[in-house]
Amino acid sequence: MQRPQMNALKQSLKDFIVWFVEDQGLTNKKIEKCSMTFVSYFKTRIRTDIDNYSPKFYMDGLVESGLIIDDDYLHIESLTMRCGWDKERPRTEIYIKY
Repeated sequence: MQRPQMNALKQSLKDFIVWFVEDQGLTNKKIEKCSMTFVSYFKTRIRTDIDNYSPKFYMDGLVESGLIIDDDYLHIESLTMRCGWDKERPRTEIYIKY
């Protein structure tokens, strides 16, 4: 993907996360310390590198929305990434334990 396309995708995902947090009534919750788990469910069973699904863009949206204070090591105690398969509903689920 070219840089302008990647930047547009990054911004769109961040904007979606900010909107979703607001829609759930969690804006400016300002969670100070938490553990996070990201679970990506893929549409097919084709082997996929999990590091291609880094939660960076999700984390940026969570910080911008104010749900978490920051995504540095002082605030995120652990970060877990898992994968699964769901032909009918590919998605990413985010679990925050605080």
